[in-house]
Amino acid sequence: MKIKDLTANVSLDIFLLVKEMTEDVTRNNDSYIKFLLSDGENNIHGIMWSTSIKELDEDVRPGKIIKVRAFVRNYKDNLQLNITNCRPVLEKDNVNVGDFVKSAPVDSMAMFDAFIQETENFHNSDLKKIVQKILMDNKDKLVYYPAAKKVHHAIRGGLLYHTYRMFKNAQSIASVYHTYINRELLISGVILHDIGKVRELDSNKLGVVDDYSKEGKLLGHIVEGVIMVHDAAKELQTPEEIELLLKHMIVSHHGLEENGSPKKPMTLEAEILHYLDEMDASVYQFEDTLKGVSKGKFSDKQFFLGNIQLYKNEL
Repeated sequence: MKIKDLTANVSLDIFLLVKEMTEDVTRNNDSYIKFLLSDGENNIHGIMWSTSIKELDEDVRPGKIIKVRAFVRNYKDNLQLNITNCRPVLEKDNVNVGDFVKSAPVDSMAMFDAFIQETENFHNSDLKKIVQKILMDNKDKLVYYPAAKKVHHAIRGGLLYHTYRMFKNAQSIASVYHTYINRELLISGVILHDIGKVRELDSNKLGVVDDYSKEGKLLGHIVEGVIMVHDAAKELQTPEEIELLLKHMIVSHHGLEENGSPKKPMTLEAEILHYLDEMDASVYQFEDTLKGVSKGKFSDKQFFLGNIQLYKNEL
């Protein structure tokens, strides 16, 4: 059974992936747990009353698949699970983990290898060395890390997928505006712009983020990315100009200070990187939202897109 098949006012047993769980208390100081659960395609919220997290099995945690017994109810025009019991998946349940993990539609190793192959053809050996070093040093995480806890590319392999789509667009743009763009610098910046997320996010191998790391909370992926470039450049004795340009692309890729960038883009490659990043994040959110909308209909308001409703055309 899938979440899309659920109807209100029925009791059921269902296997779901725990994406988030937090503990809270009622006005009467009674503990309860709020869940965000997924079937690999859609999410649903759940509530388990009069229970604390410490009372549950230690395998009922974010990133784990559990069996849920619940009553389906309508809550503020959305279905919600009123959970009465839950337990970890057992071997006898014959559950396929792959059915519950939303993953990038392109194989992670294929995307990773595309970056290595591209940089292998760089004329600038210093750019080649630093990009390949940072990629290889973080390969184990890159093959499963999401690009975010929520919103865009929050899927297994999402960080590589987001970077890969930007990479493909960067290749095309560099061929159009070839007069003033340093193609190798642009592609290097694209590949490394979000590399700090492997330190910012605390993801399990299913690509599920339970929380931000200590470094993520105190520094963020932009600062972590700069540190990673600095450390690699120091080890490789990378020319100062290359190190500086790569750092600038990382610190400016959000475009505006109010969006988290310490600096606005001040090179053409940094400016293009910013727009590629912004475009791919927006396109993904449109894609992810509209796949659940019928033709000729509007979505719910999307907070991260300016609180607008998206329309799925009938063409």
